[in-house]
Amino acid sequence: MARDLRSDLLTAATALVETAGSADAVTLRGVAREAGVSAPAVYGHFADLTALLDAVVDRGFDDLVATIRAATADLPDPVDRLRAGCRAYVREGLAAPARYRAMFGPRRPAAGARAFDTLVAAVDACVRAGRSASRDPRADAALVWTALHGTVTLRAGGPDLPWPDLDEQVDALVTRLALVSPPVSDGTA
Repeated sequence: MARDLRSDLLTAATALVETAGSADAVTLRGVAREAGVSAPAVYGHFADLTALLDAVVDRGFDDLVATIRAATADLPDPVDRLRAGCRAYVREGLAAPARYRAMFGPRRPAAGARAFDTLVAAVDACVRAGRSASRDPRADAALVWTALHGTVTLRAGGPDLPWPDLDEQVDALVTRLALVSPPVSDGTA
């Protein structure tokens, strides 16, 4: 089986971002060493370090969207999907905080559009189901996104602080900011 060197280089760069705590600390030589190849081998797959780190960010957003989709795939209720997706978002960010910081740094700010559109669609699904009072799903999704980002950033920066339960915190901020309501009872109990 042939080695997928491009993927191996991305994996090595991602690991180094996390180990070093910052994309700024990653070098092409370090990535090559981590992947077990010579430094010139990197150039067969990436023009330079910037291109490699941009690919790390792109993969980070691909992983984020895949994690959200996996967490929400089997949930029929749109509010349950929204909450589960938001919890998955926070957990993904906390699992790799240095990569998460790189994803939201100056490298590729537009790379997160697909992840944000996933959140907008989730809020909109709640509106269409009559489960959210939002009049502007995009604006309310931006509020939720900001709160999720703050949750990841603050918890990653102070992991030993006495934070409230993660699921309860995320569910509360989603409920308030996306203006969601519990399901309407059908009278059966």
